[in-house]
Amino acid sequence: MKKTYFNHDSNARNDIRIIKLRSKLGYEGYGLFWAVLELLFAEENKLCIEDYNSLAFGLQCDPKILKQVIEDFDLFVIDNGCFYSHRLHNQIKQINSKSQKAKESVNKRWNNIRTNNGGNTSISINKENKSKNIEKRFTEFKNSVQSINGIEKEDKIAFLEYWSEPNKSNTRMRFELEKTWDLSRRLKRWANSNFNQNKKEKYLDYFDEFIYKKLDSVKKKEYEDHLKSLGWVSIYSPNAGMVWNKPK
Repeated sequence: MKKTYFNHDSNARNDIRIIKLRSKLGYEGYGLFWAVLELLFAEENKLCIEDYNSLAFGLQCDPKILKQVIEDFDLFVIDNGCFYSHRLHNQIKQINSKSQKAKESVNKRWNNIRTNNGGNTSISINKENKSKNIEKRFTEFKNSVQSINGIEKEDKIAFLEYWSEPNKSNTRMRFELEKTWDLSRRLKRWANSNFNQNKKEKYLDYFDEFIYKKLDSVKKKEYEDHLKSLGWVSIYSPNAGMVWNKPK
């Protein structure tokens, strides 16, 4: 899930369930409601708990009030010791759908990559292969780029687009104008030198609050996903923000 925020309706406070919540628990309960939504959003809209004490500790609130917010106002669905929000369900579904479409777009771009001259682009891997037509040379180059491991697809796409640009006569590619060429070295240097400005960030293997605060919302989510893939877990605290720990 790429997006790191969900929509907050400007008139949410006027929802009849929220009015009941505010009438009984005041704006403390209202604030807890949004804190729980934020936590659910970070956990793909599902939390399973044995009691409310640990969750209340992370949110720095009274577990009795937290229990009321979750159970007493029909704001969350309780199911077999877990709870989730109908409100978030559709939003997360839309976000995941957009993320999947973006992934498909990258794959389509890779499969159909051409320069703006109508598709007559390619690169020669070997100088003696000039007799092959330009499209065949492009296919060879594309396959060679694809075969190199350890490079992100976005980097490969940008690299291929740049080096497959043809000359004015459409007979030679940018690569073919180079005096020397080592595909593997060129591609790795391209990736390491950040020529592709849209490439994914490489993140630390531990949580650094200073670095985290400097990231935009998208990169914060990527950083969080990276930490989770390494076994880190997070608990949201209204006072301390997101607290990260790695189980021993």
